[in-house]
Amino acid sequence: MEAGAARSSCKRCGSCCRQGGPALHSGDAGLLRSGSLRREHLVTVRRGELALAPLAREPEVVAAEFLKVRGQGGDWCCMFYDHATRGCTIYRQRPLACGLLDCSRPEEILAIAGRDLLTRFDCLAPDDPLLALVREHEEQCPCPDLGLVRARLQAPDRRQDTLHWLTGLVRHDLALRSRAAARYGLSVDLELFCLGRPLFQLLAPLGVVTRESAAGLGLHLRPA
Repeated sequence: MEAGAARSSCKRCGSCCRQGGPALHSGDAGLLRSGSLRREHLVTVRRGELALAPLAREPEVVAAEFLKVRGQGGDWCCMFYDHATRGCTIYRQRPLACGLLDCSRPEEILAIAGRDLLTRFDCLAPDDPLLALVREHEEQCPCPDLGLVRARLQAPDRRQDTLHWLTGLVRHDLALRSRAAARYGLSVDLELFCLGRPLFQLLAPLGVVTRESAAGLGLHLRPA
């Protein structure tokens, strides 16, 4: 938070910001219209992914897609968090959830969690060529329920079949992304908005790693 403007109870520790950028609600649509937030600042979290709810300790399966502010570096820490100043670089144009979040009084943020969330389809005009890409990818490469995937990977008698099935999904997802990048000239940032994170990245927290071989890309479980 900005110096002098934080709530009196906020210790400016940055824990909330480092946990992840906020999900966007319908009240944040004006930030997108004004350009304070751009599509390149956002990542789509799709139905079936595992994600942390506000103030939660364990990720849960996402029931419906939503948009959230991207992370920075290799983690989820909000891209607008300044580690040096322990402040927000867009404080005056921060999303709704950031204005409500107070870890010492969580009632307000918990009251809106999972409700009235923005999706890609709220941010794409009917004649936007990217809309057809989003629909094609969602139809051909829906995110599997990663809670069920985790359970199948933990069952020794289902593990290999599950990895074989996931390999096909990952290959198809990457092939479509490659075609989309060439056709639409997508930057990596815009791809995260349009298509969400690649499936192989979503599987990494489950211990699934990708390896290239003469037979092509394959998936394996990381040794315990």
